[in-house]
Formats: sequence, C-alpha cells, structure tokens
Amino acid sequence: MAVKRVIPGDLRLAFEQAALPHLDAVYTAALRLARNPDDAEDLLQETILRAFRFFHQFTEGTNCRAWLLTILYNNFRNSYRRRSREQPAATNEDFDREVETDSLRRDQARINPEDLLGNRMLGHRIETALDTLPADFREALLLVDVQELNYQEVAMVLGVPLGTIKSRVSRGRALMREALRGFDRAHGKTGS
Repeated sequence: MAVKRVIPGDLRLAFEQAALPHLDAVYTAALRLARNPDDAEDLLQETILRAFRFFHQFTEGTNCRAWLLTILYNNFRNSYRRRSREQPAATNEDFDREVETDSLRRDQARINPEDLLGNRMLGHRIETALDTLPADFREALLLVDVQELNYQEVAMVLGVPLGTIKSRVSRGRALMREALRGFDRAHGKTGS
C-alpha cells in the first residue's frame, strides 16, 4: 500500500479534517486523566499542538483518534514526570490517590442537569466503580469501552503488549462487576 504524503500547503486542511472531529473524544480522555477541566484543556491544547507539529508523520488511512490519544497519554505521562521531579518523589499510590481524590466532584460538575436527572443512580454507580479501579485497568477500560478503540490501538496508545491490554480489560471488567455488586449490597439491593 502506497503511503500518500500531504503537500505542506494542504497540511492545515488535512489536519483539520483528520484530527478535529476527534476533539471531544480526546478532551473526554484528557478530563479522565487530569480530573480537572482546566488541566484537561491544557492537556488537550498541548496534544493538538504536538499533533499538528508532527502531522507530517501521521499515516493517512490509520486511526487518527488512536494516534491523538497516544500523543495525549504521552503528554500526560511526561507532565506527571516533570511534576514528580519538581516535587518530592511520588509513588504510584500517591499518583492514584491524587487522581482519584476529587474524581466524583469534578465529574459531576461537568454533567448537565438532564443527564443528572435521567442517569443519576446508574451514572453514580458506574463512576464510583470505575474510580475504584487501579489506574492501569481504568485506562484500558476507558480506551476500549468508552473511546471504542480496538485492543491493538490501545496497546499502541499505552505502549504495552497486546496480551497485557487483553488481560487488563478482562480483569478491569471483572473488578467493575465486583465493585457494582458491592455497591448494590452496600445499598440494600439484590441481583446479579
């Protein structure tokens, strides 16, 4: 298959056509990572700028959303590493605690009233269950089940082997089911 190269004058138009339709999905992923709308917007902006800068390396016909999410996750990791060097050494547990502390409050702040009324209980249960997952499982589930990437694309985004992604998704789903069952038991509900 021949790789079509974009003429530099058409680069902006090609970028807009390929990347801009995915901004909402990339912002949603940024918000899940940053857990703060302001930080998510900064992360989105950094991602889009970097994607435009390196758009000449994008292969037309491949999944642009997966390519953008790869850049997003790399930006997030690099940003976290920079902050870690500037502050006292943080552990994975510190990172998970920091990311999860304000999760429900921030996620609820971005939900519109109609969604809140219609899906309040189910949404709360799912968000709570999702937020209890370790970061590796949560990331894999979000990319597969929310962003609807295939396993190969998720492996590329996260930079881990395909088998690891399959394992994380399977284990993450099992942990979600258990967390939802625990939520039901804690609130006096029975069922599967």
